[in-house]
Amino acid sequence: MKTVLITGGNSGIGKATVYKLAAMGYQVIFIARNLEKAESVRNEINAILKNNNTDFIIADLTSINQVHKLAETFKRRSQKLDVLINNAGVCLPEKRITEDGLEESFQINHLSHFILSILMLDMLKKSDDPRIINVSSAGFSSGKFDPENLQSEKKFGSFSTYCSTKLLNLLFTFELAERLKGRGITVNALHPGVVNTNFAHELKGVFNILNKLSKPFLLSPEKGAATSVYLASSDEIKNITGKYFVKCKQVDPKNEYITSENQKTLWNLSLKLSGIDTDL
Repeated sequence: MKTVLITGGNSGIGKATVYKLAAMGYQVIFIARNLEKAESVRNEINAILKNNNTDFIIADLTSINQVHKLAETFKRRSQKLDVLINNAGVCLPEKRITEDGLEESFQINHLSHFILSILMLDMLKKSDDPRIINVSSAGFSSGKFDPENLQSEKKFGSFSTYCSTKLLNLLFTFELAERLKGRGITVNALHPGVVNTNFAHELKGVFNILNKLSKPFLLSPEKGAATSVYLASSDEIKNITGKYFVKCKQVDPKNEYITSENQKTLWNLSLKLSGIDTDL
């Protein structure tokens, strides 16, 4: 049985991804912050599918220490990892600083997934078809890469900061894929579509109004999960790495900040902020 680890798996696109992969016979472990909600989701999915393919680990992605602990917990419980899906993401109404002194959306959307990916490499190497999947967003096209404003030091904006973190997802994906070439681990990113979830529910004012008005026209979480499921399970992309997908199709991402130099700069800054070592 193949094993999947996914962040943000107790609601929205993440929950739909967990359900679909568990139904396909994968052992799926999702990361969640709230124990009561996590137990409810696990029990619900296992009851519907009449199996025990779904379980969880409690961790808060606003804490580097907790990311390390979740990695340790996973390694105690599992023999290998076949698929890592970095799915969790936030769009915040104001700038928040975490216990690590980092801007929260930067830490959740990028840095914690950067750390988790590196910590899981030894487990992925034990798989015969290891995959890392980063859930980005078409919003990356409006994102900017400024090493001096990486954590909104100069200016924070709910949408602009979110889009820039989604750009970081792509820069990280392409750089990690390059560094893992020849090691058998593929790394790809995707846009799930504009999906009807509780994402960005904290936003206020005009953003909140637009969010509510648009809900009847948005994709269901199940449709939003389709590309994540495809990248996790399809034999068609077994040897494809360093690519960006929309609606299960490879797409060329357009943004002037997507350069090899920026990818390397982000990599080095992320290593420094995370405090971890790697031979990549």
